[in-house]
Amino acid sequence: MNKREQPIITSLLEKHALGICTPEEMALLEQWYAAFPEKEPLWRGEEEKTEMKDALKAAIFEEIAPEKVHPISPVSVKRSRRILWQAAAAAAILVVTFVMYNVYSHKRKPDYVVVSAPAGKGIIRLQLPDQSEVWLEPGTLIRYQKDFGNEGRVIELEDGMAFFSVRKHAGQPFLVKTPGGVQTKVLGTEFTVKAYTQTDEVQVMVSGGTVQVSDSTRILGILKADQQLSYRQDAHAIKRTEGVSEDWRTGDLALNNASFAEVVRILEKRYGLTVVYNVSNVASWRFTLRISKHTTAADLLETLKDISGLAYTLNDGRVTIQ
Repeated sequence: MNKREQPIITSLLEKHALGICTPEEMALLEQWYAAFPEKEPLWRGEEEKTEMKDALKAAIFEEIAPEKVHPISPVSVKRSRRILWQAAAAAAILVVTFVMYNVYSHKRKPDYVVVSAPAGKGIIRLQLPDQSEVWLEPGTLIRYQKDFGNEGRVIELEDGMAFFSVRKHAGQPFLVKTPGGVQTKVLGTEFTVKAYTQTDEVQVMVSGGTVQVSDSTRILGILKADQQLSYRQDAHAIKRTEGVSEDWRTGDLALNNASFAEVVRILEKRYGLTVVYNVSNVASWRFTLRISKHTTAADLLETLKDISGLAYTLNDGRVTIQ
């Protein structure tokens, strides 16, 4: 192989390592391999072999540790046929090593911090690594990467309701993602995101600043202080409202046209009860009411009974809806 052929062979080796060689290119590689010297030694001596290994090692570490860039001194070798074979062999090893490193390093899953607010234990407050703060309703589950704040600020709200007080960070938006692909994007503000697994609705309520709500295909809305957005993911229906929202962090909770499934979640997560009911019997029920921090489970059940006429039994932490 002459000097003009070397970059061609190196390119083919790269394609072979990635598994994208055509049959014609494979034939060229086989011809190249067959032309290797069979009887004469590949290296002139141990000194020459050590020089090439050191250069190859430096090149590999240059690739896998880009944050530590050091110049590599060229190895002084004679321009001979043997040395070109050595360079090509070294290039092949380097290409395969680099590709294997990238393949396996890209498969590594990120490490997450998972935070859950236990049912029946009250609201919890959490400070994030970027000094932003989060309040979690009982039964809420969030997670974020351990390197949160280094390259991005993303919170995944898996289930529940959370209030976010976001520390401003120019050029690094704060994202809250919920199941189904809805996400809320801000730079610095205060807002609540509610996404219960029992319902197909995501609600965003802004206390201050400006947020952008979107799904995987479009922007659903831009919200400012005292504006709210509800998004039904099954029907792709958007509803916007305005007005001061109840600060549920104080323990008071306002429900507006809430489904019975949402009320059941409150009974289970806020009060730690187990609720048994027939879904078809309560599918059409809707509730608008206010739950005070002083409201007991028995008080709430009596209120639901007065509104809808439901009959229930409460025994040893288990509620059965008749």
